[in-house]
Amino acid sequence: MNEFIGHYQYFVAWAVYIGSGLIFSLFWWKLTKLVAHRGWRELLRGISLVVIYTPWFTGEAHEHLAPAMVVVLIDVLLGTSDNGLAGSLALLLATAVMLATLIGRRFLGASNHQEG
Repeated sequence: MNEFIGHYQYFVAWAVYIGSGLIFSLFWWKLTKLVAHRGWRELLRGISLVVIYTPWFTGEAHEHLAPAMVVVLIDVLLGTSDNGLAGSLALLLATAVMLATLIGRRFLGASNHQEG
């Protein structure tokens, strides 16, 4: 068993992280049901998904990925900015895509309700 984990530790770590992220996302989904306004509820859910599931490269070799928020935090704590800046740009881009999706859903949903 130790040989398996040693050989596949990168994949095991991602599986544990994605599973934990899924559990947290389900908990967050239930918690945000208490938010009455649909727009705020979807925004809170979208931000949590972006922060949890956006990956970025850990080093210059681009061979391993880690959650972008972790890469940014580690680079801030260690005082480097190579991958942290790129990871923060990846988070910014993912947030922009999430916001564009929510705005598109809002406008398309409003036009569908007006036609019917």
